[in-house]
Amino acid sequence: MSTVGGIIISMIGSAIAINVGLGVFNLIPLPPLDGSKIIMPFLPYNAKQWFINNEHIFYIIFVLIWITGIASIIISPAITGITSGIMTITSAIFG
Repeated sequence: MSTVGGIIISMIGSAIAINVGLGVFNLIPLPPLDGSKIIMPFLPYNAKQWFINNEHIFYIIFVLIWITGIASIIISPAITGITSGIMTITSAIFG
């Protein structure tokens, strides 16, 4: 493989990893993120009401998780697994 081909493959791999990372991060079930909108219909009525009434607390939790780097500890295994799976499927398809 040429140097240019290696660079292009590396850039595509990085783009995939970044996009998967953003997608997984967005699915964390805290109110500023879409994960909270996905989980909301599955909550019982009382839990849903508590969740809505205390939404401001979840914003603080979100900021703390984001600033302290705990989010990377939580989602890194998912990002690694999904990215690895995508790369494996891509390798199988394109050789």
